[in-house]
Amino acid sequence: MELKRLEQLFPAFSEITNDTLREQSMKAMALAMEKGGWNADNIMLCPVTLNWKDCDVSWVEHVTDVTALCVMEFDALRKYYDRHGVAFSRDLVVAGALLHDIGKLTEFTIQDGVVGHGKDFELMRHPLSGALIAAEAGLPTEIVHLIATHSFEGDKSYHTPESTFVRTVDIFVFNCSVAGLEKR
Repeated sequence: MELKRLEQLFPAFSEITNDTLREQSMKAMALAMEKGGWNADNIMLCPVTLNWKDCDVSWVEHVTDVTALCVMEFDALRKYYDRHGVAFSRDLVVAGALLHDIGKLTEFTIQDGVVGHGKDFELMRHPLSGALIAAEAGLPTEIVHLIATHSFEGDKSYHTPESTFVRTVDIFVFNCSVAGLEKR
């Protein structure tokens, strides 16, 4: 997908003030889409999950919601990090929120209009595949780490303030997304 279209789909890319980080983040998302067979015409069909019956939440909607809440809550809660002398980067939070689920673009694929699991989805769940894509795109290790540890795979891992923040918001948004639905 061309980068201009990504900016239209996810205006929050403009929230990343570091030009290099913004460009690398967009490159990573475009690379993930390409690897999974997603493009401007079909990306809205990418699901956030296939593990819950009748889940109508798209990957785009989930990423947009996680990013919007991260931006809003960063501005509201930064005072605590500042008060306690904890380094806390808004750019890393925004980039991490936008990219935390890029691995789902390879975990889920589309072929002939049918959405399903990618061939290696059990071996390469989205935190791992997303972290590899982020590294391939040249993103800093803080973002690669955030992507790799944002799901249950990161339960016993070290977390940066930014990875904890994005992970917490992601879990909250996901749980709201599947509320009332039956797990497969």
